[in-house]
Amino acid sequence: MVSLDKFDVESINQTFMSYKSGQMIDATLVSFLGDGAVVNIGGKKDGFIKNSELENKALEKTKAGDSFQVVIISTKDESGMIIVSKAKADAIVTGNALLGELKVGDTTKFIITDETKNGLISALGSFRVFIPYSQISNRRIDSLKNYINKQVDAAILEIDMANNSIIASIKAIEEKELQTKETAFWNAIFENKVVSGKVVRFAEFGAFIDVDGVDCLVHNSEASYDHSKKASDVLELSKEYQFRVIKVDRVGKKVSLSIKALEPNPMEAKIKKVKVGDVVEGKVERILPFGAVISFGEGLEGLLHVKEASHYYVKNVYEVAKVGQTLTLKIISIEPETFKIGLSLKALQEEPEVLKFQNAGAGVETNTKINNDIDTDDNSGPGSAEKITPLTDGSAD
Repeated sequence: MVSLDKFDVESINQTFMSYKSGQMIDATLVSFLGDGAVVNIGGKKDGFIKNSELENKALEKTKAGDSFQVVIISTKDESGMIIVSKAKADAIVTGNALLGELKVGDTTKFIITDETKNGLISALGSFRVFIPYSQISNRRIDSLKNYINKQVDAAILEIDMANNSIIASIKAIEEKELQTKETAFWNAIFENKVVSGKVVRFAEFGAFIDVDGVDCLVHNSEASYDHSKKASDVLELSKEYQFRVIKVDRVGKKVSLSIKALEPNPMEAKIKKVKVGDVVEGKVERILPFGAVISFGEGLEGLLHVKEASHYYVKNVYEVAKVGQTLTLKIISIEPETFKIGLSLKALQEEPEVLKFQNAGAGVETNTKINNDIDTDDNSGPGSAEKITPLTDGSAD
């Protein structure tokens, strides 16, 4: 009978070892080859570490005979060897050490390894990390594949020790960063400040500009001094421009920007070319309830108020002015700050005689002066006479 002592039972058992992907086992470096390194993993087959890990210095300072842990990547290879990874084993060891310090709410870094229709997959040590789709970002996600092999910062939402799993959130980090940026933005923004911003989208009424993570609005009326141009005519999507802040609403969290406020108003030069008293020819552009808007000169506009339309009473300005009609008018007022110009028709017309007479009569005033002269030396009583003297314009009889 053969004694079992003559057999190495452990060596025999190792020859029947089974391997599966993801399994972490001990390995000993045998030798380096041109395209990788051969390691002994204790069974009938050797393990092979691909050259990519050598390039990443996963085996730096490692020599034949050194032992370390590896993770099985694939059990089937053309060479007959089992593909293993020391880098992944190192990551698991490091991750497991980190797990002991992590708690819900902490932030750490993950490398995204895979994606599903429900979210992103990563690993931390021996724990599977899942980032649900709803926790990836508040922004539009074109494709989850764009996250594969990328390192991301994420907050720990849940740690399940029983199932070796972690649920994390990238969005929570984004929201925290955004809140910090918004606080800094509102502390620094003020009217008349010049800011840089990126055009993110257009609307019928203007353009939305990203300024330090906060959406601000350029209304079409602030795009150009040329009123025929809209924001989309002077701005390009995704390009960055400078703007002047013209209004800050801290309660409503709204900021209004202007492009044209960065440039001199062409009206400043135009309005300097005219003065009060000038006689101009202008075209009636539109009729308003209280007057008519007249264009004249080099792009100037003025208002013919209904009170300045005639010496006679005019209820509606369209009684004396029609759209498209050319009129000769006199400039009676100029407000350089607001570019408002007042025009008059009646200032160029002689006042009718009948109105002169009526106005002259309305200006005569008759006053009465009552002198209650009481001579106390004559012991005059309450019945003494009062002297009433009519006042005229000051001429003596």
